[in-house]
Amino acid sequence: MNTALTSAPLTVRPGLTNLLRWQEPLATRLRFRHALPGMVANRMLNVELGLYLLAELLPLIPAQFLPDLLNGQGAAYRLRPIWSPRQHRALNQARQLLAPYRDQRVWLKALEKYATLPVDVRIFSLSGRGGWNSDVSSYVLRERLGLFQGVLA
Repeated sequence: MNTALTSAPLTVRPGLTNLLRWQEPLATRLRFRHALPGMVANRMLNVELGLYLLAELLPLIPAQFLPDLLNGQGAAYRLRPIWSPRQHRALNQARQLLAPYRDQRVWLKALEKYATLPVDVRIFSLSGRGGWNSDVSSYVLRERLGLFQGVLA
């Protein structure tokens, strides 16, 4: 028996279910509370996770540059500040969870759809310089920020 084959660690790529697990039960609550169809709540949380990551790592960079951050390229990424190990872990975790958004077209389309959601559902504002949506309650803001902090820890 070839021990080189049996002793090598197996690398298991998480399935879609595992990648979406971090969003539950919040996505279900959002779906029912705001009558969001299908996977809209899940996609909204993915976009918000991307916007949260940008706010944490490159707060002055516009939202459309998330793919550059995830891909480790572009002027914004090259001119980034020195990050802590925690911030590097957050980026690596986000790269796995937000892999589809490495494609600029996919990300821009997701931002467009996010902007069409009711303002009381979104915690981020995309108008002007972006930032937090002032129409969202502090409870909702804390709930989502806590979720994003936990998933990127």
